[in-house]
This record gives sequence, C-alpha cells and structure tokens, in this order.
Amino acid sequence: MYADQPRTRYSFKSLNSRYELKPSDTLFSDNKIYTDSIYDSETETYYKTSYSYPDRYYWGLYDTQTKQKLYTIKNDSLFIEFKTAVISDDGQNIVIVDDYSAGFGYKRFEVMTFYEKDKLIKRLKLGDIIQNMCALSYSVSHMTWCSTDFDFNDRNEIKIKTHEFYNYTFNKNGELLNKESDELIQRNDILTVGKIKRKSRNKYLVEIKFCIRGNLKASEILELKCKDSQMKKVYGHLYGFLKSKKKAMKKEFTRTILIRNSKIHNINFAIPIYNSDESCNDLNLIE
Repeated sequence: MYADQPRTRYSFKSLNSRYELKPSDTLFSDNKIYTDSIYDSETETYYKTSYSYPDRYYWGLYDTQTKQKLYTIKNDSLFIEFKTAVISDDGQNIVIVDDYSAGFGYKRFEVMTFYEKDKLIKRLKLGDIIQNMCALSYSVSHMTWCSTDFDFNDRNEIKIKTHEFYNYTFNKNGELLNKESDELIQRNDILTVGKIKRKSRNKYLVEIKFCIRGNLKASEILELKCKDSQMKKVYGHLYGFLKSKKKAMKKEFTRTILIRNSKIHNINFAIPIYNSDESCNDLNLIE
C-alpha cells in the first residue's frame, strides 16, 4: 500500500486460523481505467483524471481444513476488502470494522457491523462510539477513529481503543459490555489542541481550537503554567525556540497538549494526529 492508497485485503482469518473469510462470488468486475476531463475554475483549464470502478463481491466463510464454504455474507455494499474483518474462533460470528475509512467522519457514519453467520444482527455508527468528532485523524483521503489492534478474545468479546482514549468492550452480538478510560488519561485530565503563546516566564496562553477529552470550548483562552524547559519538549525541537534562557519566545504554535492540574504536561505516549478542521466543533452539535 502506497501513501494514502486504499488498503485492500482479500483474506481474513480467525485467531486459530481455522476459518477464513474471502470473496466467494464476483458480482461485478470491470478491470478498466477510465479518463475524464475536469474543469479547474481557478486556472480556467481542463485537466485529465483517471478512475476505475471497484469490483463487487459476496464474501464466504471457509473452513481452512475441509476447504468447504460454510456460509455467505450477501452484502456487496460493505466493501469488506477496504475494512477489517474479525472472526470468532468457532466461525459463528464476524465483525466488520471500518477502521480506515475513505470518508469524512460524522455521527451517522457506519463503522461496525456484527454478523451471526450470514445474519446481520447489529450496526454501530461512529456517534455510538465516538463522543467527539474532533477526535479523528485524517490523511488526504482517509479517516481513522481507533487503533488497529483488536480481535475476539477467548470470551468472544471484542475490545477497541478509540482516539478519544476510551476502551470499549462489545460481546459478539454488538452489545456494549464496558467502556472505560484508558489508564494513560487520568479522570480530570484534558486533552486538547490549542494555539500556544508565551505570556511570561513559565506562563502560557492557550487558545483552544478543539478539545479531545474535557469540556473546553473552541476559542476559549486559558492561562496555564509550564516551565519553559518543559515547553521545549511540547514544542518538539529546539530550533528557533528559547535559544537562550534570557530570550523570550514570541512565536505562536499549535500542538496537542495534556492539561493536568492546570498545568501543561508533555505527552510521553503515542497519540494520533488530531488534524480535524475546526468545523468538527459544529459536527458535535448535529445528531
């Protein structure tokens, strides 16, 4: 897979490798490249673009030992090849997770589909799992909302860690069993993206762009404590920033920060790139 290309996979296996989900019936296959002319209003010229139509399949679950197809998921609109399929070790349940979505995040965007054999039993939308539409990460043409480390455990439960740093546990039927904050985030911590400006020695003004965890509002301005030496770590590198102890920093910059006890803390664990447009604050208001 090249940078920001669709992630395409045509085989998913259960943890015990006994069962495999793969395309079983081809409904449509074109294998042609089409070209079209698009008008650019800024340059007042046309440019050519190429595209193709994706193949459409029904997917079947196979016993890898007997090579027999056990059942078929007859929903070609799922495009399972672009998602992740999780299969229980008894082959009875399949969960389709849209964890690398070729779309824009909004609350009604379908992200999890639960099957018992070939029967659809539950759909979950992004708004069922993500409270804050700002807690998403975008590339040029894809959106992610969770980690990619999930599978059925020995109790037929599936656990998913979201970019909000909440851990969800669902049973095989899609019922929520547990939701808990990740241990990396304390109860009253605030995780936010803000524009930072030095006010005085060890004091900074932070203008909130959007909040990932906490109740801060966009454009709210906070005065927070942070040692200048600590802020170097928040900034990420030393070039052009407090070259000497006596030199005040005038440059404003935007970062994801962790606020704990009214102080800015350096984030010493991996975080997603929260690069939503500030319009994500408006999306949170839409049901």
